[in-house]
Amino acid sequence: MIVFDVIVDGEKIDTLRPMTSRLRELQMFIDHQFQQLVEKYGANVYLSRRFEY
Repeated sequence: MIVFDVIVDGEKIDTLRPMTSRLRELQMFIDHQFQQLVEKYGANVYLSRRFEY
């Protein structure tokens, strides 16, 4: 399963766990979530992808 860690100012704030692994749906989910995160935390938001078993 692919998860995304939300990093703001070098500190892990949250983890996004998408319900799908289909690439097109995953891209739409991440784009939407990233826009919301930028509105919430500002421009210094970074997503780090990792695999969780």
